[in-house]
Amino acid sequence: MVDRLATDPGELPDARALKHAVLHLQAAAEVFLKARLQREHWTLVFAKPETATRKAFDSADFESCTTGQAFTRLTQITGLDLPKKAGEALAKLAQDRNALQHYGLTALATVVEDHAVNVLNFLLPFISDHLLPGFDKTQRAEAALPLAQVRSRLRRIEGYLTKRMNELSTELKDVQDRTITCPDCERRALVLGSNPASCRFCLKLWDPEEAAGDYTWQLYGMDPLLPGIADDEAEICPECEAHAVVTAVTAAAPDRATILCFACATDFTGTSFILCEGGCARPLPTDSGDRMCPDCTGPVLAKV
Repeated sequence: MVDRLATDPGELPDARALKHAVLHLQAAAEVFLKARLQREHWTLVFAKPETATRKAFDSADFESCTTGQAFTRLTQITGLDLPKKAGEALAKLAQDRNALQHYGLTALATVVEDHAVNVLNFLLPFISDHLLPGFDKTQRAEAALPLAQVRSRLRRIEGYLTKRMNELSTELKDVQDRTITCPDCERRALVLGSNPASCRFCLKLWDPEEAAGDYTWQLYGMDPLLPGIADDEAEICPECEAHAVVTAVTAAAPDRATILCFACATDFTGTSFILCEGGCARPLPTDSGDRMCPDCTGPVLAKV
């Protein structure tokens, strides 16, 4: 589906590609919305929940709710905070799907593509925020490859790029000091300070330590050095102890290097460090007054 929307810059998908993209996107939206609805309770995917029976559900012998009904139930029953404009976008795409099935492409291709891009712009964050958190380890592994394939193609969907980045300019306004370039999609939309860290553009979830390594070597090829400390690996954070302190460039300071922990987002720029005298060589802020880290202090005190 994403392949059919992905074209060279300045070009629109042809009519056949656009038709199939819309049909598949509409089907995908319906499946994902109902999957989240079913997680709340299986009766909610029936067109009329009051007529639901387990036998009918298990045999898939029932009339299910529409995409619009699923969206409404997710907001009104499940309580998900879904944007109203997403519901409108889904309704417009459903109209396009019906028209394409029965009459072919009757609307302008630019209009249909715009509707598809609006739904895609909603659907990908929906998967990341409301479906993946409920997956077990096996399900996450199964979802990883297709999601990676989608992310790799997003940069070729011109309309999606424009809309998503416009929205992100507002969404990321208050977290610029901990927003960096994502090593995967290369958009400045990876927000640090949580585990996992999340790229708001491509929606990849990152282990902070993995992100620190990939960011340093894949994007910049520079050593993640703390001032005065020579090492070719990310340093251990004095605050959260994650092995994730590297040199980075944030959205708040695009013209200078920032010493940043990718796990807790603590900014160590301008902080001077000494090495732990207990023998582990962990960096410690000079102004803390500590000469040894907690791991080394314990054994030393025990000997005393």
